[in-house]
Amino acid sequence: MTHREPTVYTRALMVTCPHCGSVPGAFCYDKRGSQLPTGRVHHRRTAEYSRQFPAKTAGGVA
Repeated sequence: MTHREPTVYTRALMVTCPHCGSVPGAFCYDKRGSQLPTGRVHHRRTAEYSRQFPAKTAGGVA
């Protein structure tokens, strides 16, 4: 079986961007319609990802 690199490097790309409307897996776009630099997403998209997938903690154990 061939090893394949993951297609999603930025976890926030797993959700729809509430700022520009980009679908999951697609990069964000600025107000002029240009794609943001690779790996960059809107802050609202990152917040939406954090809301949908809260960080799992180990019961407060460091």
